[in-house]
Amino acid sequence: MTRTRVTPGVTVAGYMTATTVLSPHPDDAVLSLWHILAGPGDVAVVNVFAGKPAGDEVEWWDSLTAAADPQSRMAERWAEDREALGLAGREAKNLEFIDLQYRSEEQPLEPLIEAIQAAAPTGLLLAPSDLGADHPDHALVRDAALALRDRGRDVALYADLPHATRNGLPRSWRLSLNGAGVATEQIEPEVRRLSPEEAARKREAFERYQTQFAALDEMFDLAEHPERLHYEVTWRLPGA
Repeated sequence: MTRTRVTPGVTVAGYMTATTVLSPHPDDAVLSLWHILAGPGDVAVVNVFAGKPAGDEVEWWDSLTAAADPQSRMAERWAEDREALGLAGREAKNLEFIDLQYRSEEQPLEPLIEAIQAAAPTGLLLAPSDLGADHPDHALVRDAALALRDRGRDVALYADLPHATRNGLPRSWRLSLNGAGVATEQIEPEVRRLSPEEAARKREAFERYQTQFAALDEMFDLAEHPERLHYEVTWRLPGA
């Protein structure tokens, strides 16, 4: 039976000298793993779907967040992410893969695997579980990390916040992780409850994403339920 352990101090980063957070988009790392970013050790961030789109049509999410055009919006998101990560003393490497809303064709997995391996050749990979997000970009990054695990990399998954709170916790964890092909009876969730100071600092970083903040805040009712960002969850996976 899978057990849940809530700890105010132990971090996944402590297992390795180098940790890379694989963030599907600029903002996912800050939303989901603030305690890792603000903690000790060598922590890098790789934003996978952070390429500048070629077209000029404003797509659904950009329209929802009142973007003028895709190119300037992505440049804004890069700048916001630099500022937010800077509060934790971190910086991101942006890969050139294109966000789902801009793609007209399916994204193959192998180029993602190769690009992630090149961007983060050693150390622990922290990848999204696609828990609650049900988003192809999140699932692709997870699957790329699991493929690298099959090739010998050390991998952990994390709960995608705030999406993971859609169906409550922990009931939805096992359903989602089993869907990813991970044997949940072999893993134990590590839940980090942020201190009031950490939660306030995370909120400050979240507010740096000015183009995204209002839509996410309203969609997940974060003003009314700030605790949805206060519990950060990781699963350390056994070796392949």
